Amino acid sequence: MYCTILSLLWAQDGYITGIIVSEDQAPIHGANIFSETLDIGTISQVDGSFTLNKISENKFSLTISMIGFKEVKNTIIMDGLSYDLGTVIMVKDTIKLNQIDVEAHHELQPHNFASNIDFSGKEYHENLKSTLALTLEQQTGLSIQSMGQATAKPVLRGYTGDRFLLTENGITIGDLSNTSIDHAISIDMASFNNVRVIRGPESLLFGSNTIGGVIDVSRQSNLDLRFKKISFLSLVGTESSNKGAFGNFTLYVPINSQHQFRISLLERQSGNQNSPVGVLDNTNLSNNELAVSYSYFGKSHRSTLYYEQTKMDYGIPGSPEGHIDGVDIRMSKSAQKYNYHKDISFLNFQTFDLDQRFINYNHSEFVKDAVSPSVSMGQKIFSLQGKLTGNQLTIGSLFQYRDFKAGGFYWTPDTEEIRMSIFGLFQRNIKDLILQISSRIEYLAVMPETSFLFLSNLNNAEVVNRDFTILSGAVGLFRSWNNWELSLGAMIAGRTPDLDELYSDGPHLGTYSYEIGQPNLKLERTLSFETSLKYKTPKSQMRLTGYQSFSPNYHISTAMGSGYEPGADWIEWGSGSSGWLYKYQMKGLRAQMYGLESDLRYELNTLIYVGGSISVTRGDNLSQNRPLEYMPPDKVQLSTGFDLNPLYISLNLKKVFPQTRLGEFETRTEGFMIFDLNGSYTIHSSNISHKFIFQLDNIFNEVYYNHLSRLKTIMPEKGRSLNIQYRIVF
Repeated sequence: MYCTILSLLWAQDGYITGIIVSEDQAPIHGANIFSETLDIGTISQVDGSFTLNKISENKFSLTISMIGFKEVKNTIIMDGLSYDLGTVIMVKDTIKLNQIDVEAHHELQPHNFASNIDFSGKEYHENLKSTLALTLEQQTGLSIQSMGQATAKPVLRGYTGDRFLLTENGITIGDLSNTSIDHAISIDMASFNNVRVIRGPESLLFGSNTIGGVIDVSRQSNLDLRFKKISFLSLVGTESSNKGAFGNFTLYVPINSQHQFRISLLERQSGNQNSPVGVLDNTNLSNNELAVSYSYFGKSHRSTLYYEQTKMDYGIPGSPEGHIDGVDIRMSKSAQKYNYHKDISFLNFQTFDLDQRFINYNHSEFVKDAVSPSVSMGQKIFSLQGKLTGNQLTIGSLFQYRDFKAGGFYWTPDTEEIRMSIFGLFQRNIKDLILQISSRIEYLAVMPETSFLFLSNLNNAEVVNRDFTILSGAVGLFRSWNNWELSLGAMIAGRTPDLDELYSDGPHLGTYSYEIGQPNLKLERTLSFETSLKYKTPKSQMRLTGYQSFSPNYHISTAMGSGYEPGADWIEWGSGSSGWLYKYQMKGLRAQMYGLESDLRYELNTLIYVGGSISVTRGDNLSQNRPLEYMPPDKVQLSTGFDLNPLYISLNLKKVFPQTRLGEFETRTEGFMIFDLNGSYTIHSSNISHKFIFQLDNIFNEVYYNHLSRLKTIMPEKGRSLNIQYRIVF
């Protein structure tokens, strides 16, 4: 009789429930619960709970895993339809946490292209600088463009501006840094802790103009992070080359497991940049930042509300090519953000994410020591994005409204823009291959205000409403065998001309230029191909990447002349210290980019590693049969590290070759070789972690010039510099 009843029970599907938590009882979101015996699985929800259905046997194995935690294995014996596993405590795997961040739903993330870069944890902290570009400087394929220490920006494979996307947690950061070299990026890396460089089909989930890739930054690598008690993180530091100092203080305040607050304050003060031959005047920097967030954790959802405020004052040094005494720039940005995440079960989708943002950004340029700005600009951006994610398919849509206003002597018309897009990515395993296909359709309406125009080089009748439809697509193919992985990718993407590229007609003090738009510019289309081969073992890693892209209508701003012909090549802008400005105008040209990247790391033993990388980028102006301007020169880097736990030391050599492939109006830059020394010392106690970091840059005080710097005619790059940082977590 008993056997009959039991058999009837197991004719129905059973289920298991439980809750997954960390050692401090914080729920773990996205843990993978899998039974190899039954070939079924599920993931834990926001509150750590899970339900595993379709149990067809009364005895089976169960494995619980999560990146950054040690695996938990159980053998389950059921005597009914339900079984409560209770609370399962997962122990942090400190070895893994040094290399990778915990992320919920990691199994739903698209397969990484082999040339992607994940920069976090120990490597991030030991290379941390004030700007994004300086922090990423040692990464393969990245270069720096600048007009001083505050404006240093990353260059990806020769692409600058908005030919790659800069986002925070997947959405634009909302400043004007992509429109001009003198506009600083509105983030200080001391208050962030994670950077991803994303390429391949996945990049179209972020936007259409992703030929160079996507750089995505995060203040928290895991938005589902929860604390049981008040926790505090502080990072303070100083730099000798500019007599600068900074401090970032972050406080986590849990009311309980459902209500969590985060408060972050940052202040940075830096003097003028020092070089081996003197001080570069008017390159000082002041930065203040406040970030507050509140998170509510429900059973299957999380809601987070943010408020952030940034104020930055910095200088652009004077130049014989423009304003002799320099330009002062003031920038402010405030942002309200709301993020909603829910675990779902709908048409094979497992998560739903909603992201809403409102950003208010302002930028003013002053002739040095002036009271009133000569140029001002600002924008307000409202965006709303929704996204559904499953094992094989991700789909989403974005609505964005932008209201741009200009003032002073900056005569680009006030403009409204509406951007709407639908995007998706499909991923499927086909035997030993992984296939990815992504696409994005985007519509942009540009609506300039024409009731009052003040133009001298453009015709008022040319300032009209424009609209663009962009259809982008990408395909990726991945193959893994033994320790090798091959990534193949092709993409066709589009980029709309920026507002300045269309209708600018006025001075831009910070770039020493008088900028003239081209109202008839069409969509910039680019076709690209990439192949990347990666080899990885526990002791070694090697990567080799080749890429090529072609654009039949590459937008580029070029000087209108090389002489001093008043009214044609240059414009007198005031007198005395105000100086004069070259005229620049947009053109659409046929162009191609291609290059090679390679990096290698090998651990000689548990204490010593050696590594190196090569970056080669070429750009050709096919319309005029000459090189494209502002291409980074070839670069080779070598490094070696010594892990003498708790002391870590690394020595880095960077060799940059002369740039002799010159575009229009460019001058040759000689090669150079510099040495850097980094180190850290870590002290752990039961509740407190201390980390001391030192960075000795340009050890031998080498005089060198960056080809992509607009200041190389004035002064070389910074000389020997000692940076000391102290990080405490408790």
